[in-house]
Amino acid sequence: MENRQDIINDILGELKQETNIAIDLPSKGLLYDYANEEDRNVYIRPMTFEDEKTLANSKKGAKDPINLLLERCVSNINVLDLYLFDKLYILMKLREISYGNTYDSIIVCPKCSAEAEISILIDKLPVDFVDDNFTDPIEIELPVIKKVAKVKLPKVRDEKYFSNVDNLGGNLWRFILEINGVSDETIISEVVNKLPLVDTKTIIKNLDIKKGIKTKIHYECDSCGGGSIIDLPINENFFNVN
Repeated sequence: MENRQDIINDILGELKQETNIAIDLPSKGLLYDYANEEDRNVYIRPMTFEDEKTLANSKKGAKDPINLLLERCVSNINVLDLYLFDKLYILMKLREISYGNTYDSIIVCPKCSAEAEISILIDKLPVDFVDDNFTDPIEIELPVIKKVAKVKLPKVRDEKYFSNVDNLGGNLWRFILEINGVSDETIISEVVNKLPLVDTKTIIKNLDIKKGIKTKIHYECDSCGGGSIIDLPINENFFNVN
């Protein structure tokens, strides 16, 4: 007589085993610390029903549901250490391997507010990879005060500082390691508060290096005929079966 586990295995015999897939990140993984330093790859696995249930339940919790999902499905790296442009790329690939390459969504025309359905092939979205000499931190010359700032690029652990413009402005000093060779945080914080707007904007602009998967698409509205550049809606609802 077959035991209980043998019966379960027989029923699920045609089911493909959960597989970790190595992915080529836009950052090329050049500057990460890996859990297994002998295997310098980041792996993702397809979502399971348990992952989907956890995602749904976490929407009411204090922890970011998307980051919680990544912690479950991404391995060999601490998710909080990911660059933001790598995180977005992983989210797109995770949806692709979990639900299929086609993403259907409803969008609102920014010109006439008409709703329409769109269908996107995820693997056709362009990806911009960093150069092999990619470095972090980066050095920026501030055009007004004529000093050099050494700035670190934001990672997932820093997302809370980007919730709004005021929050970023009040925390901009956290991303500046040095100004004119000075690394004292109290001095940097005071200097940042007194920077000319042009220099502040220069720092903020350089925090986004414009790498990774491109999620802006051109949309032609059937209702008004107007053309627009729109962002794909990517949030916890992105991980639903079409």
